Amino acid sequence: MIEPSILEDKTFKLLGCVFFGDPFHSAKEWSSENEIGKLWQRFGALSYKYNLLLNKICSDNDIALELHLEPDEFKETKNYYVMVGMEVSNIDEIPLELFLKILPKTSYLVFTTSMANKFELGAFIYKEWMPKNNFNQAFPYVLQLYDRRRYKGLEDPESEIDWYIPIKKL
Repeated sequence: MIEPSILEDKTFKLLGCVFFGDPFHSAKEWSSENEIGKLWQRFGALSYKYNLLLNKICSDNDIALELHLEPDEFKETKNYYVMVGMEVSNIDEIPLELFLKILPKTSYLVFTTSMANKFELGAFIYKEWMPKNNFNQAFPYVLQLYDRRRYKGLEDPESEIDWYIPIKKL
């Protein structure tokens, strides 16, 4: 399988739309019909509406992010937060309909995978790679990074995404 890179001491400032609950109750994973797909559609509409402002505050207009954050009750309820959006460098002025989340400064394992291998990656990271290399997850979230230059859509098996997993050494 693939080897990750490590990104040291990064703070992400995310601006986007948020959902809480079971995002797959209406459609399966990796579908534009589930709540995550609908969230991306809402974010797309708001990005268009606030295009000029977002172009000024966004860190890289070719990159979008999806955050999956598990609250304390996740194991019992299977409900969690999903945020889709972009990284911003300036938070002085943000649109009212969008939410800001500043993630803690930490180091990340960064895995790149194709859409064809997306399901195998999670098991590999948590059950094999992290224990073998003496890492634990530092915070209960995962970021998925979608770079327009490498991501061509859900149905394209050659599309690539990056998984950012906050880590701490054992």
